Amino acid sequence: MEMLNNQLLENLKVFSPEFLADAMKTALAGTPEDNLAYLFATGKNELYLRDLLAVHLHNTLDLVDDDFVGREWRKHDLSINSGNSPMVLIEGKSYIHYDAANDTHLEGGKNTIKHDLEKDLAKCELTRSKSKGDAKIFFTAILFTVEVISPRSFRYKNLTYGQYHRQGIKKFGSLTALREKGNSNLTRLLSRYGKTTSAQLQVGQYRGLSVVADFHVLQIN
Repeated sequence: MEMLNNQLLENLKVFSPEFLADAMKTALAGTPEDNLAYLFATGKNELYLRDLLAVHLHNTLDLVDDDFVGREWRKHDLSINSGNSPMVLIEGKSYIHYDAANDTHLEGGKNTIKHDLEKDLAKCELTRSKSKGDAKIFFTAILFTVEVISPRSFRYKNLTYGQYHRQGIKKFGSLTALREKGNSNLTRLLSRYGKTTSAQLQVGQYRGLSVVADFHVLQIN
């Protein structure tokens, strides 16, 4: 019978929403802020951030023998394993602040943040039920916005969600108000499922447009 690594179990006791949020910030510290702004502004970003976090955990955890940090292990975004036994399961998504600030996109329909969350949690619970240990389960979400005020700001700059950034800022009156609403809504949703925390990510500018991002972490009770 496969034996779990007691040292890894001891090390993973520190895993909490706060620990994971700090780990994400540390993992991003080596990437120039304007490079991050470019990635947020022009396309998908969650896999890049996932991979940086995976490298950071790989380099800092006391992994021995059959321990490993998995990417896409059994279709989970990130995992920490002792052999074939998952000790930690982490799923991650990326949204714009306007998604979370808009109640319909947050949880009012089928294609919502809540739907994504519950789908990922069900997947994690199924994996945990089939494993030897009692894996910790985390859901992470990145919220970001590019400060688009005028249509001219995004027409020729390859902004993936340019019109929606502008709509959100216009609806809530400012980037600050949109960001606050999105963060508070997402925290309210996640807190129904367990313990949460969030952290601001240090992001720069893309072609003169400010970019802001926040990292949210939920640990299932």
